[in-house]
Amino acid sequence: MEIISILLISVGLSMDSLAISIATACSCENKTKFTNLRFALILAFVQAICIVVGWLAGSSLTKMFQQYDHWIAFALLTIIGGKMLIDGIRKRDNTAEINMNNFFVVVGLGIATSIDAVVVGVSLPFAGINIWLTALIVFFTTFTLSYLGLISGNFLRKKFKRLPVEIIGGLFLIGIGIKVLLEHLINGC
Repeated sequence: MEIISILLISVGLSMDSLAISIATACSCENKTKFTNLRFALILAFVQAICIVVGWLAGSSLTKMFQQYDHWIAFALLTIIGGKMLIDGIRKRDNTAEINMNNFFVVVGLGIATSIDAVVVGVSLPFAGINIWLTALIVFFTTFTLSYLGLISGNFLRKKFKRLPVEIIGGLFLIGIGIKVLLEHLINGC
């Protein structure tokens, strides 16, 4: 039963990384397999680290952190998505893209999509779930879904060459940020 719970947690936590990967691949034209691999590995590593950090932080720190986690994710995604949107509007030749080779940009995306993993990590000791097994499964799940998202986004970019994908990708990132913010505000978290 523990493995099924961990897999469900992992898939749930990885959905934002999947969405970010699709949006990023749609905005980037010249990617190598190595760039895709590194991008997916960084997202997976940040996700796994965040769940361990949550586990280590304890419930008192998490209650304080929960008050701001949605604002942090919203701000990071809105800034990156907004820049992408503005670049897409300014550059009509479809050259605006997320710099997948910029370590800080990729880590920023990883953090923005992994903040909820900190909160989930806090609950794991109370549920009796092994943190190290969870972190490992979260890592592999996030890596796999992120890599598949990059492949899917690349396909979409090639299929729909005339679409302003950087504008769509920017709106998509901003939409994810708004979704995170609204979920927390509506649910009173």
